[in-house]
Amino acid sequence: MRKNTMLSAGLGMIAALALVIGLSGCAEPQAHMNGPSLYEQLGGESGLNSFVHDFLVNVSKDNRINKDFAHANMANLQKQLVAYIGEKAGGPQIYTGPDMYQAHKGMNITDAQWNAFMQDLEATLKQVKAPQLAQAELLGIMMPKKSEIVGH
Repeated sequence: MRKNTMLSAGLGMIAALALVIGLSGCAEPQAHMNGPSLYEQLGGESGLNSFVHDFLVNVSKDNRINKDFAHANMANLQKQLVAYIGEKAGGPQIYTGPDMYQAHKGMNITDAQWNAFMQDLEATLKQVKAPQLAQAELLGIMMPKKSEIVGH
């Protein structure tokens, strides 16, 4: 229980930081004129592949949501997530899959499932020791997708 509370508190702090970054215009990967892009901060192609792999391992161990991924083609999911995050993070990847609404339509994803997913994402960012601003930026990219994913 304490771990979930700590992750929720951490997610709240990261969310607030992401909001500040977003309001200042720094949430876009192109805004990293004086430093590495989010893609670079995540380790480029190999780092992103490793991060997404670790994230999916964490999701598969999370009893709150792992049953929702039990029949997923994990290799394809990893490929799609790498493309999606890579594109959003300023990398050379191009995501060609469906938009988030279409990809999750009919899945009836709940707020609790969404929160577990985001907590696993945050935990993985910390696990790979992503810089705090990179953590906030990636969470800031993903959090607005909630309205396209939850409840459809």
